[in-house]
Amino acid sequence: MDVWSGRYTGQSALVTGGAGDIGFATAERLAAEGAVVGIVDIRAPEAEDAAARLTEAGYTAYACPADITKPDEVKAAFDDFEARTGKIDVLANLAGSLSWVEFEDMTLERWRKIIAVNLDGTFVTCHDVMPRMIKRRYGRISTVSSGTVYLGLTNQSAYIAAKIGVVGYTRVLARQGGPHGITANTVTPTLTDTQQNIELLGDHAEEAFATVVNSQCVRRRGKPEDIAEGVAWMCSKAASFYTGQVLYMGGGDRFSM
Repeated sequence: MDVWSGRYTGQSALVTGGAGDIGFATAERLAAEGAVVGIVDIRAPEAEDAAARLTEAGYTAYACPADITKPDEVKAAFDDFEARTGKIDVLANLAGSLSWVEFEDMTLERWRKIIAVNLDGTFVTCHDVMPRMIKRRYGRISTVSSGTVYLGLTNQSAYIAAKIGVVGYTRVLARQGGPHGITANTVTPTLTDTQQNIELLGDHAEEAFATVVNSQCVRRRGKPEDIAEGVAWMCSKAASFYTGQVLYMGGGDRFSM
């Protein structure tokens, strides 16, 4: 992992979905660059384990278990982290949920569950942190979309709807926060080599990754650390004039060219 040593020294960063592959890679990257990190995840034991792994590596990290779709839990977790660190400089939203359901089999109940995690959860966390950042007149917010929004896959209707919604919502955040020194941007990964994706793809994993890699200029699988690289840049102090944008991390595939 190539890091920019000291870039986040003195800063505090919350990472939702921080116990997952991309979330943890991002938390680790920010911590390695000097940030105090909070691991926000609905799975309390995994959040504790992720924070412990960072602590054992010599970083400062706290577990902040919370269901991001529940405002009271988010507020409690963010209050606790802010009390420990004195501030929240960065919110990196990397929590997400994906299930493959063909359009004709999609029910409203399942639709709402997928929308809740991917879009409602983004609203809840950002809506909570925005006034905290406005009060300090500084902040960096990143959200996460998906390369699937360009594909229109029929077995990912709710997920795609949520992820394109995140893009629009993030532009609202950029407009809201801009006058107060706050930026908001979206990172959009291609199919990334995570345990979640491998499990979802099952027996089709090798074929799916091969198809994606063959469409890229950079002929390898995207890694969690690649996404962390993008988040670390757009949430840095140096990226103060970059806001309301979509940073597509696709290895130069047909949607990022």
